[in-house]
Amino acid sequence: MAQILLVGKGGFGDLIPLFALAKALQDRGHRIQIAAQEHHRLACVAMGLSLQPLPQDGRASTELHQVEARSHRFITRLRETLAPEQFEAELNALIPLVQQADLVIGNQLAYAGALACRVVGRRWVFSAASPLVIPSRYDAPFWPYLYPWQQRVARLGLSQRMFLSLARLATGALMHPQVRLYRRLGIPLPGHPRFEGLYSTELNVLMTSPELAPAQPDWPRGTLATGFAWFDPPFLGGDDQEQAIVAFAQAGPPPIVFAPGGSTRGDPGPFFQQSVAAAQASGRRAIIVAAKKFHGQIVPHPDILVTGYFPYARLFRHAALVVHSAGIGALGWAARFGVPSLLVPSEWDQFDNARRAQRIGLGQVLGMGNYLAPRIVAAIREIEGDARIANGLSRIAPILNAEDGTRIACDAVDALLGR
Repeated sequence: MAQILLVGKGGFGDLIPLFALAKALQDRGHRIQIAAQEHHRLACVAMGLSLQPLPQDGRASTELHQVEARSHRFITRLRETLAPEQFEAELNALIPLVQQADLVIGNQLAYAGALACRVVGRRWVFSAASPLVIPSRYDAPFWPYLYPWQQRVARLGLSQRMFLSLARLATGALMHPQVRLYRRLGIPLPGHPRFEGLYSTELNVLMTSPELAPAQPDWPRGTLATGFAWFDPPFLGGDDQEQAIVAFAQAGPPPIVFAPGGSTRGDPGPFFQQSVAAAQASGRRAIIVAAKKFHGQIVPHPDILVTGYFPYARLFRHAALVVHSAGIGALGWAARFGVPSLLVPSEWDQFDNARRAQRIGLGQVLGMGNYLAPRIVAAIREIEGDARIANGLSRIAPILNAEDGTRIACDAVDALLGR
């Protein structure tokens, strides 16, 4: 059996596919170590995984994000991730861990992990949850904060492909410090550090459904869309919370679930107020998922349950419809249960995920700028009366239920280790 190091950065949504891989590989007898940020320690403890914390970012990111304009967060977070001093600190922390490993698996923010493998001479496997991370010219994505432009371009009949070059140019400019570090270490960089520099030459696992991300001819060699990694995190929710959700769901018609994701969780703006107003205006029961610090802002109502974060595997099964930010995990669980989505993207991969979901009939998109109670009510009614969405969900739900992305990814890793 092998010693495998998994390197991950980001929030729980970014790490859950890696956690699924880690547990499954551990069950197969491999020795597993996780290198991740300190805020994932409790999750690792709950799963019986060994955590080696990565160096903390030099800036108080959470506080900064709370006061920044939403439109600037993408660049700020990317700069923090790619800051040269942070990048080099992570590299120095990872090199001894990589030296002990037979194989290293890293996610889309593990830039230092890819370089550490090149320094030490270890095999690198790239793992991604979102199709945006492996873009294709044949299925050009929607990029964060370029989305309104792309919509206008599409209406003019022009190609979205032009934005791929723009994205490479913009991210390349931000990554000059990483390029300089490659040169200083004498390590050949196989291309753009955000794209070719992050991909593996042997195995790239895209842990989402081929229904959302069909294979493309210009994907990197060794790329495999495994299907979703259905993972019910044991570190979220509790028995009391689950009992309250089940009791509420069984007390009347299936509720609408409002579950914001990404930075909307920490900085919801008017999201909760507009969601409550929409539920009441439409006479619908609702479950609102919110951090505890926001619960006091939501006026109690017998037809509204306010709950903390809870695994989608056990929450969405009770829903008539889910309003969410188009995170890939939320999208997958809603579709697996045959539940339509009202998609309200605001950052990162959410715009592209929403595009893909709408294309195959899993839901409808409502821009965050239009997230107002009357428009929410109208969108919900339109979705529930849309035969294309009903047909899309009835087609895809059994396909997703049959997917086992974790097993397929583990089989690919074992095959690589055997070569």
